[in-house]
Amino acid sequence: MKILPLAILMILLSVNLTGQNLLGFTSEEIAEYVREHHRNLVRDNNSRNEYYDYLKYTDGTSGTTTVYFFLSEDKRCSRVKRIHVHSLEDEVRRELDSLYVKKEDNTWIDEKKDNRALIRLLDEEWFFTVNIEPGSKK
Repeated sequence: MKILPLAILMILLSVNLTGQNLLGFTSEEIAEYVREHHRNLVRDNNSRNEYYDYLKYTDGTSGTTTVYFFLSEDKRCSRVKRIHVHSLEDEVRRELDSLYVKKEDNTWIDEKKDNRALIRLLDEEWFFTVNIEPGSKK
């Protein structure tokens, strides 16, 4: 019975990263942010892609969340892609609603930064993704 509350806590901790707009952060700043605020996420260096430079984090063996931070040539975050299991969708939507301005059913805008970010939730068959990309300037 003690395992259930721990499992729920771990899932909730992994979801907290979903709303973070880390666009413009350096690779070192991303690593530090994850290390300080999301200790349940671990860096995954097992896969590499010769076309994209990115940092990949997973929630370890639970397999509910994977986060990619795509980096520009100057090693700054240019895009974020998060992949989650469907059981987290309602919670992720609530968090996105609380952090950003909802524009459409599955689209939000981060208007807190000088450079706006466009956040889109895409519902896939086996999982759903949240993509954070640069939007138009204010």
